[in-house]
Amino acid sequence: MEIRKILFGTLCCLALGTSFISCSDDDGPDFNDGGSKVELPGKRAYILYEGGWGANNAGIAFYAPNGDKEFIKDIYKTQNGKQLGSLGQSMIEYENNIYVVVYESKYITKLNSACVEESRFIVPDGEGGPRYIEAEDGYLYVTQYGGQVSKIDTRTMKRVATFKGGDNLEGIVECNGKLYVANAFKYIGSQTAYNKEVFVINPQTMKLEQTLEVALNPNRLIEEEGKVFLISWGNYSDIGYVAQMIDPAANNVIVDLQTATLMGEGNDMIYFVNSVTDWSTLTTKNTFFSYNVKTLTLNKNTFLKNAPEKLMTSSVYMISVDDETGDIYIGTTEIGPNANVTTGAIYRFDRNGNQKGEPFDAGGINPNTMLFLD
Repeated sequence: MEIRKILFGTLCCLALGTSFISCSDDDGPDFNDGGSKVELPGKRAYILYEGGWGANNAGIAFYAPNGDKEFIKDIYKTQNGKQLGSLGQSMIEYENNIYVVVYESKYITKLNSACVEESRFIVPDGEGGPRYIEAEDGYLYVTQYGGQVSKIDTRTMKRVATFKGGDNLEGIVECNGKLYVANAFKYIGSQTAYNKEVFVINPQTMKLEQTLEVALNPNRLIEEEGKVFLISWGNYSDIGYVAQMIDPAANNVIVDLQTATLMGEGNDMIYFVNSVTDWSTLTTKNTFFSYNVKTLTLNKNTFLKNAPEKLMTSSVYMISVDDETGDIYIGTTEIGPNANVTTGAIYRFDRNGNQKGEPFDAGGINPNTMLFLD
């Protein structure tokens, strides 16, 4: 080990005695826990729970994967003395900062690694609400309803460019130097019409380069190992949900996978669930499967071993993977009369699908994203 690394580690340990600044073992940027009201461990996870429409009850929970800190139900409120807002839509980590899109409250907030707010971008009046977010080369790219992608400088949180096109934009990812954006639906009078488009946008020029025809009502997008994965939601009637893979290296060829309602990525794997609810009886049945991105192999068998019956019959709202450990976290939400009252639950499994411990409280209703920092 180099002398400078030994000295750095010693300084980190000394610093912990007088401040809440954590030191990371990796070669990336160190945590910035400035202004934190609580001391947090070096390994930490944050859960964004969406809350309910108009309820101002979105929030971010803190969870310690190593069990070295108590669970904090709403660390955003603890750190900032205020509510996150209404409908926490999406959340990413970029260069040890956390960025959260709050849809109904119409802003994007920049948090440090302890969830202390540093600044925010407020969507101007007259523009559509923000939905999903991607970060690359010092910029955020945020989709909005109304047909817009905003490019925001991460240092200043000011918008520097805008793509305008499409109707109501949902998921966004960066892959091979391009942005892939789901153009989900539009309104024709009082009717909703669903699109079949994923836009390929140049992030430097913010110009459209290609429009891909995909399954009806494209929504969620993720990237793993140079491939783009999409879930389209159909028309909620005779056309159902479907997962597809887009291969940018093969001229954006599109491959149909299997029916799925949700997915998560990590360690060269895509984890899928098809969570189907019979709304007449409020009963749900879940089918889990996976896709190996390295071998391009679909495994239709479940990746979970001895999953509890409660999970198999609950509405799944989140799949997130800890890239360091390979642990898989599955979040559920309540449906029916208690949907806006009962908090979600999080189930934890190791990379081999074995359950680890009992499910734990998500902090609030509708947990949709989990981030891991170390």
